[in-house]
Amino acid sequence: MKKILLIDDSTTILQSLELMISSVVEDVEILLAHTYTEANSLIRHNRDEIYAAVVDLALPDCSDGKAVLLTSSHKIPTIILSGTKNNDLKALILKKDVLDFVDKNSNNSIRYVAEFVKKIIRNYDTTALVVDDSRLFRKAFKDDLEKLHINVLEACDGKEALDIIENTEKKISLILTDYNMPNMDGIQLTSILREKYNKDSLSIIAISATDDKHALTEFLKVGANDFISKPHSFEELNVRVHSNLDVLDLFQKTKDLANKDYLTGAYNRRYFYDTSKAIVAKNFRKNKQIAVATLDIDNFKNVNDTYGHDVGDVAIKDIVTVLNKHLRESDLVARFGGEEFSILLEDISKKDMKILFEKIRLSFEENEINVNNISLKYTVSLGIAYGISDNIDEMLKISDNALYEAKDSGRNKVVIHKV
Repeated sequence: MKKILLIDDSTTILQSLELMISSVVEDVEILLAHTYTEANSLIRHNRDEIYAAVVDLALPDCSDGKAVLLTSSHKIPTIILSGTKNNDLKALILKKDVLDFVDKNSNNSIRYVAEFVKKIIRNYDTTALVVDDSRLFRKAFKDDLEKLHINVLEACDGKEALDIIENTEKKISLILTDYNMPNMDGIQLTSILREKYNKDSLSIIAISATDDKHALTEFLKVGANDFISKPHSFEELNVRVHSNLDVLDLFQKTKDLANKDYLTGAYNRRYFYDTSKAIVAKNFRKNKQIAVATLDIDNFKNVNDTYGHDVGDVAIKDIVTVLNKHLRESDLVARFGGEEFSILLEDISKKDMKILFEKIRLSFEENEINVNNISLKYTVSLGIAYGISDNIDEMLKISDNALYEAKDSGRNKVVIHKV
């Protein structure tokens, strides 16, 4: 569980921050400290789990700014929320790897801090590629991006950048590329990348020390999203990088609204069909076997009739939680309706497939849900179609028939039919 540390002697500020951060950031635990002593104790017991801290400069049991030095010394990304008017202290503290300094007296300060915390949490799972033939400039950008807790890869020219993008297992969301480089310059690199990646999946920021306005225009023409001059300031990088990542998030939210089920967060039926057709066709060309499974909760009507639809919805949502513990990121899972889900697996042997689905069946059998003072256990049945096919509808029909066989023969079973 990701944890956020809030340090302030005002109970009102702490409660407001806790409420706002909890409303914009999912799956976080808020740690509250009114004093330096409390903060020190919380850090000591939760050091590796604290992803960010919001800190007041003035606390009753220490000198001004000492709490900031505490969080910075533990490499915790720190945002200052303070009403201090001491500009000399502000200037000194801002040199201590602090990400931002927010005026506590501002009307929008609490929401701004909460949104900034959300960005930092996101950054832990964000990867950027810095492309520059100057080791000095690469290091400068890398250091500031890592200060924002963004993962950074490096390339010395466009050709090396393309090689890294092609071979890395990490999803690169952001590229900062120089203009003048040997082998392949930044404009060529941007042009090539835009042939494969749209602006809704990859953001490209041009970086250059040149005063040539034509270069900036050319960068934008071939698909760059933004521009940063060299040498840069941390404040500018902070704003521009987060602005570009926010746009990518908005694109992703729009895609999710169209492609994902509102209740479970799993993909919906339409997305499954659209995506699976390409996967099935690819594996058919390569003469490779795939598995298509249909999963259904046993006696689900009894769950709704006994406990109500609210509890039934929790049970349905829990299906995705259990499946995610066993499936790979590349595996396709979709809710087809009600309590029925479909799963598509490629690059898996029949033996491994049998072991996997038996583990999934057993996990549901052993799983227990606690909601509204109700303890609920349920089982699932799975029907699987396994083999080589160029028709996803045929495989779904076969898996559906296997599911009916599992239900008719006693439920809580895995039945596999060959395609």
